[in-house]
Amino acid sequence: MNTEEKGRPADPVVNYKQLRKFVVYPVMAVIGLWAVSLWLPDVFTGLSISHTRSEAISPLLEKAKELGLTYEKVLADPAGAEGKPVIWCVQNRSQEAVTLDGDENKRLAVSNHARMPLFTGSKHQACTPMLLLLEKTAPGRPVAVYFKEAL
Repeated sequence: MNTEEKGRPADPVVNYKQLRKFVVYPVMAVIGLWAVSLWLPDVFTGLSISHTRSEAISPLLEKAKELGLTYEKVLADPAGAEGKPVIWCVQNRSQEAVTLDGDENKRLAVSNHARMPLFTGSKHQACTPMLLLLEKTAPGRPVAVYFKEAL
């Protein structure tokens, strides 16, 4: 039997281009879907935790915006500001160097400093907006706060 037609050799029994299309690519797709399936639950868990946290702090955010307390107002009436939320831009370079807007004259004493994110830029750069709860502040001391959340 002649396997050549009109001067062209016969097609091989196994066409490797078809093999790649119908075997290799589907196997790669299955491996890719498996990898994505390992990653997706963590993404959805993270999103739900973030949503739950934002729901929990939203009343505090609204109250802080409504009150609009400044550093100067808190120093003027520390007893009246105790327990109230504020949104301030904070630079946290170390436990002794936590300042409002990077101003060395506006120091903060953070009771739960370990939970607060560190600021890695220079003291003349930006700051991080944070939700803080005001604590009892002694006259002549830095304003005492409790770190709640970095925004």
